Amino acid sequence: MDEPLFGGTSRRDLAIERFGSLYTVVVSMLTLVLALVRGVQTGVALHALLGVCVVLFAAVQVQLIRWYRLGDLEPKFRFIIFAMAAALTMLCMVASLYFFA
Repeated sequence: MDEPLFGGTSRRDLAIERFGSLYTVVVSMLTLVLALVRGVQTGVALHALLGVCVVLFAAVQVQLIRWYRLGDLEPKFRFIIFAMAAALTMLCMVASLYFFA
């Protein structure tokens, strides 16, 4: 098996990465479900489209986390991963407000 490019991963880093992946998947799927439910209730297809956009954004986030975990990205990319997680959180909150406000 090939060794990671930038050294091994500590248990703490592995726990943070797994939590980040789980958080990303849960938040994006919850937003997608809310988008589909609200889209069916109101008959507005724009809600479903926004939900799909959130899921695509989350897919990019999960792929970055996967590459980071494999050691293909430098450690400085951790900041970008955390920034994208914050942006995804804000996107999901804004989408939820848009659906129900």
